[in-house]
Amino acid sequence: MPAHRPSPSRTSALVLVQAARRLLLIFGAVLGSTVVVSLILGLAAGKSLGRSVAIGLYVAGAVALLGCFVMGARGPLRGTGSAGENSPILVARKVRRATPDERTEASRTAILLFALGIVLVVIGSVIDPAHKAF
Repeated sequence: MPAHRPSPSRTSALVLVQAARRLLLIFGAVLGSTVVVSLILGLAAGKSLGRSVAIGLYVAGAVALLGCFVMGARGPLRGTGSAGENSPILVARKVRRATPDERTEASRTAILLFALGIVLVVIGSVIDPAHKAF
């Protein structure tokens, strides 16, 4: 008797659900750690906690957007060391073209960092007590 195989559409839906769960976990971890660190720094500085969290989210969003720029601006060349390992292009012994998988990964990472940065900045602007949107 052949083993039961899930249909391709069910498999792809399962993969998308797992990917969404991982992305939400990443967003939640970054958001939660940013809020905790901001609250601690705000308490230590004796400042408003709402404003401290908003500034922390602004900073985290700016760092994510900067990472987006760095990942998105990478060129098609990668550096390799003398033993064939990856190394920064400025200190590399040899230079090679990036594989299509490396280029795709860099683009997807840049998109993820862009989305993360925008979400953090928007959440920061919504909760910022110094600047009300409405």
